Amino acid sequence: MKIAVLQFPGTNCEFETLVAVKAVGMDGEIFRWNRQAGELSGFDGFILPGGFSYQDRLRAGAIAAKEPVLAALKEEAGKGKPIIGICNGFQILVEAGLLPGRTGECAGEKSSIDMALAQNVMVSRGKIVRRGYYCDWVHLRHEAPARRSSGSFAIERGALLKIPIAHGEGNLVTATPGLINELNENEQVVFRYCDKNGRIIDEFPYNVNGSTESIAAICNEPGNVLGMMPHPERAFFAWQLPAFDPRKQRPDDPGPGRRVFQSMKHYIEVRA
Repeated sequence: MKIAVLQFPGTNCEFETLVAVKAVGMDGEIFRWNRQAGELSGFDGFILPGGFSYQDRLRAGAIAAKEPVLAALKEEAGKGKPIIGICNGFQILVEAGLLPGRTGECAGEKSSIDMALAQNVMVSRGKIVRRGYYCDWVHLRHEAPARRSSGSFAIERGALLKIPIAHGEGNLVTATPGLINELNENEQVVFRYCDKNGRIIDEFPYNVNGSTESIAAICNEPGNVLGMMPHPERAFFAWQLPAFDPRKQRPDDPGPGRRVFQSMKHYIEVRA
């Protein structure tokens, strides 16, 4: 299994992501944005890691989404290959029309941008308490059935994961009527922010960025493309966990983020 970890100017999580890819038994390499886009066809899966591509000019992910490599990535998505976008990678996938994936070149239609990951707006008790960049450990609840998406293929429905976030634009919004209902009905909402007991509380600090319905991750309708704001590569090993987490005392144990990369591996195995 060969995974391309895409690197754009400003990406800063490519090396940690590649370590995670290899640690679960897949092969991989960093694929720079200015390589021949056609070379992507030689890979079995793709990850767009976090960072600040092109300094988040205009909107986060907007410029990277226009690179020729994204057109090639759409073709690979149409073949059913798994694609995971993490943080800035999620933003790029949204700006390229690969998520939520209602239409797109991979379906033989013109790309449609149906949502945005806007500036964080933290609301508590009806008042805005903070805006902009925020970094913390958050709790996630897996909303979709197992095997629904490439990045949560091996995660049971209702599972709770503690994974860090670090972004200024993760507030998932849309002006497309009925889109959120459609995502819910199609089980395309993969993770939601929650409290430590799995309760969805749609205000800060549980909903860390003001995202609609506390949505932290979505997939396209076929399920092979997943975008998530939290960083699983930063919780891949137990030693990466915060000091108050008892699992940190067992540094050789896997961290919760490992399950995302294991899911991708299982997804490819089943498709083979």
